[in-house]
Amino acid sequence: MSETMNWESIPLRDLFTFERGKEKNMATLKEGDLPLVSARNVNNGVKGFVDSPAKVFSGGNVITLNNDGDGGAGLAYYQSCDFALDTHVTALIPQDNATPESLLYMSASISKQHDIFGHGRSISLPRAKRLQNMLPVDESGKPNYHFMTNYVIKQRKMMLGKYKQYVISNIKKLGEKVDIPSIQEKKWESFLIAEIFDILPGKRLVAADSTPGNRPFIGALDNSNGIARFVNDMNASLDQNVLGVNYDGNGMVIGFYHPYECIFSDSVKRFHLKYHEDNAFVLLFMKVAILQQKSKFGYLYKFNAERMANTRIMLPVNDGGEPDYEYMEQYAKNLMLTKYKQYLAFLDTKEKL
Repeated sequence: MSETMNWESIPLRDLFTFERGKEKNMATLKEGDLPLVSARNVNNGVKGFVDSPAKVFSGGNVITLNNDGDGGAGLAYYQSCDFALDTHVTALIPQDNATPESLLYMSASISKQHDIFGHGRSISLPRAKRLQNMLPVDESGKPNYHFMTNYVIKQRKMMLGKYKQYVISNIKKLGEKVDIPSIQEKKWESFLIAEIFDILPGKRLVAADSTPGNRPFIGALDNSNGIARFVNDMNASLDQNVLGVNYDGNGMVIGFYHPYECIFSDSVKRFHLKYHEDNAFVLLFMKVAILQQKSKFGYLYKFNAERMANTRIMLPVNDGGEPDYEYMEQYAKNLMLTKYKQYLAFLDTKEKL
């Protein structure tokens, strides 16, 4: 930031017009291609994709502000394209000719205040209009859109460079793609999870009893690789290079691979391979194989340790009828190589913008 830059606290009502979302009954919406923005704390607020909503916000270049939600109240997201909005979110439509970059800047600035909101203190329309946004201003005291735009462009260029170096480094580590039989050509057999894995428990850690730190604490989530928070605590569930699988919660049956040292909630089981070294690529393949069983379980039929052990998963096998770990590893490597190269091509297009 420039040391000579002037800053002012500006009410949102001076910058935007406000329009509350229209979608009340999500169950009546048909699946489609239009993003539906809800009061979420992940995925830019997108809850799903729908067809023929009550209201379409056309053209994008709008900020959406979560009015309430579990961990999402007060978060703001920039929307770049057409979208629909549910009733728990307000669209902030810029009064001035703001660039996408300046709106990205402002959405991040607004989101810094989200900690003061929650289920007990939602954002009503009057409260939203009174919200202040600390912004750089020009000599006339108006928002300095030029500064905000240039700042975001500079940050984007820097981050794109980091992403590109990361991808290039991982492509080198993976090596060349190896020709292997397709999934359809392989022979598959079913195995009990207990035949493949040792299943170990997590350990209960109440948020109020934990201390902030740098160690990932893994909860039964369906996002963020299962990381619920970062703590300074240590207990018997300390592990790494392991597959964590949720037995309840929103992420039931979903698993995440954890190469780093972390501790686990009692709602997550730790999976270690019995007869093969814990290999990142094999565990990632297994994660997907286990996930195929998700439809069998729910809140009244949890994926507990006994059911985990007795659940069958389909795996590719070798000529001896044993799980083909070498095939699983190479398949995952090939898939990651393909995805990394696609992402690298995508980054190249962004650098040219």
